[in-house]
Amino acid sequence: MKVGTVSNPPQRIGVIDTGVNPWHSHVRGRVRGLRLYADSAGRILEDEDFRDLVGHGTAVAGILRQGLPEAELFVIRVFEKDLKAYPSLVARALLRTAAEGCAVINLSLGMPPGPGSQLLEEACQAAQGVGCLLVAAGTPDKPDLLPAALPGVLGVVADDRLQPGEILRRSGRLFPFSAPGGPRDLDGLPPQANLWGNSFACARVTAAVARDLSFVGQLEENSGKSAPFPFLTAFRSGI
Repeated sequence: MKVGTVSNPPQRIGVIDTGVNPWHSHVRGRVRGLRLYADSAGRILEDEDFRDLVGHGTAVAGILRQGLPEAELFVIRVFEKDLKAYPSLVARALLRTAAEGCAVINLSLGMPPGPGSQLLEEACQAAQGVGCLLVAAGTPDKPDLLPAALPGVLGVVADDRLQPGEILRRSGRLFPFSAPGGPRDLDGLPPQANLWGNSFACARVTAAVARDLSFVGQLEENSGKSAPFPFLTAFRSGI
């Protein structure tokens, strides 16, 4: 009798964004997804068109793939070319990624409080309630930005004073996590002409957390300290 080996399924990471180009050289690997959109009657519909019309979600996914080469990226496109989305779409996307078993959900996006805020907050709570870890982009001058400002969400801002691969937690801040804000380099494109911002710092923290989920417990133990994470050296790999 031949005994086969049983392999663990790949880790699944949720990406709620502008979609992803799964054939991009920075992203290739396990990728699947869908699009959520609202019709003229306000109904939320779903299809398989998660292509990226902007490039933002692909740049985010490229960072995730660099840090998580074996992970499956489950992508939900909630933005069109105008980069506008309803809180209800993001809320539905959170529930959908949670239902797909995503361990960590990357939200490189932000919305001001207003109509739909409660729905978004309830969706975050529901995803957290089934064990999902949510990582969201913050903005230093917008302390009420959602979902980064919500309880339990890891809010991240960009800080290019940090070295590549560094992630810093500063206790007492609303958005306590910092990481470099640049995407991966593209051949033929100077870094200053590339995208930059809190979105990409968010993806770096997502990749770091997903690589070591015990990291959350380490945060609890070091919550009173303003210092690099204990595993900082392990993540100096260009993420």
